[in-house]
Amino acid sequence: MNTIGVIRRRIRGFAPETEFGIVILGAFAYFCLGSVLSALFPGTKPPISQSHLAFLVIYESVVLLLLGSMLYLRGWTLNRIGLKITGKDTVVGIGLALVGYAGFVAVWWTAAACGIHASYPGSIQEIASHGLDLSSVIAVSILNPIYEETFLCGYILTDAKENKHLAAGMSVSLAIRLIYHLYQGSVGVLVVIPLGLAFSIWYARTGRLWPVIVAHGLFDVTGLIRFVGPN
Repeated sequence: MNTIGVIRRRIRGFAPETEFGIVILGAFAYFCLGSVLSALFPGTKPPISQSHLAFLVIYESVVLLLLGSMLYLRGWTLNRIGLKITGKDTVVGIGLALVGYAGFVAVWWTAAACGIHASYPGSIQEIASHGLDLSSVIAVSILNPIYEETFLCGYILTDAKENKHLAAGMSVSLAIRLIYHLYQGSVGVLVVIPLGLAFSIWYARTGRLWPVIVAHGLFDVTGLIRFVGPN
């Protein structure tokens, strides 16, 4: 048997637990570790820069290709995770973004009423550096939502539903979101909680992934667009 055939056979022979561990560690270990370190040892410059966006596009493209290929060999398909692009679901995604934003505002107001003042880690005043390239912002706002939601909703929640532990799956998904956004400080946490819940609940109820990707993309592009232009 040739080398490619051996690799395919071994991948298909992975235990479900091995598959899950490879996907979660492969997709999020790097981001989670970097986020925790940034939260513990914040720098003086915004964490998002033009070079960061360029790296993100390359890194997520490669990891998505590698993990996607592995999962395809193990029977995962776009239909299984509910990824189908339609005009209707695009409109629904816009509505989901509005719902997520309303939840964010409610959480923000509640935190303020409790005397919690959201801030970025250390002395960082803004999440991104000014002077971002528009093409990079658009590329990241397309790729990053596909990358994150394919794994956080499409993979984790589908696996959880199929194995009848949806509550645990939603908890894991939300926990990962929180960890890899720790570099944004309390601002990031206040955004992630309502958005993560809205996305997970929607996907768990409908099994349709495209609206979640659209909503996530809208938040990414609106959050970064103001940093486009000269320094």
